[in-house]
Amino acid sequence: MRHALRTLIVLALALTGLAAAQGVNIVLPDGSTCKAVGPEVNVSVAGGRVSHFCNEGVALVGDLLLEDETGLVTRITYDPADARNILDDSLVALEVRGVTLADGTECLHAGFGATLAIDGARANYTCGEDTLILGYFENTGQGVYAEKATIGHGPGGFTLAGKERVLVSTLDASSPITNVEWHLVSFGTNGTPALADSPATLEIVDGQAVGTTGCNRYFAAVEFGLDGLVGFGPAGSTMMYCEGAMDQEQRFLATLAGVTSFHMTADGLLVLGGSDGDLLFSR
Repeated sequence: MRHALRTLIVLALALTGLAAAQGVNIVLPDGSTCKAVGPEVNVSVAGGRVSHFCNEGVALVGDLLLEDETGLVTRITYDPADARNILDDSLVALEVRGVTLADGTECLHAGFGATLAIDGARANYTCGEDTLILGYFENTGQGVYAEKATIGHGPGGFTLAGKERVLVSTLDASSPITNVEWHLVSFGTNGTPALADSPATLEIVDGQAVGTTGCNRYFAAVEFGLDGLVGFGPAGSTMMYCEGAMDQEQRFLATLAGVTSFHMTADGLLVLGGSDGDLLFSR
């Protein structure tokens, strides 16, 4: 009988005496962190080699496709008790908004508008006051590399003080709305104000949306796409009755189920939009 996928990977590592992978770790749009497994660990499932292990019952298989600041990975979910039982597989689109280099340097995306260019290459990520990532990533299949540049400041403006090819340890494609507790302001097509004495919340962590409706705790799967696309699976919840809060709960969950997109307002509010109106949240 085949062990669960996690057990297979851990066992293979133990047998080979290898402690760490050399590939790049990936943070998915839903905030899940997927750790790379090394080439020495040859575990295949769903027709592809396991490249990353994410949460319990979630893994990435096959190659990372990376072009400019965007990428594509194949994610599978499986029964942790039996890795032969594949529950789902899907393509996940990535927009890399941050990177961590092998030396621990953290860099954030510089935006898509006009930005600094050094030595003929666009500065796509900033890593502090004097350090930049120039151009785009190089995916060799054994690792992801970037060109790190150090800039100086002279009478004529910015100058290139030095550059080097460096290994990237983590690609962060998490959505900016993950790992934040959002508080409901209004909901529905008419923008009904949330109940002040029964606050509803939303937090997206490790691929799950969790929070309170103002009465019951709820949870739902969440999927992100490119360009602000997002969708929520059927919600489960506790079953308490709260006087005066049940209409809000019903309408909140119905609106959440119809959400197809998100955007941030200029003053930092989160808008989830869909077929049953908007959900407006503040931090």
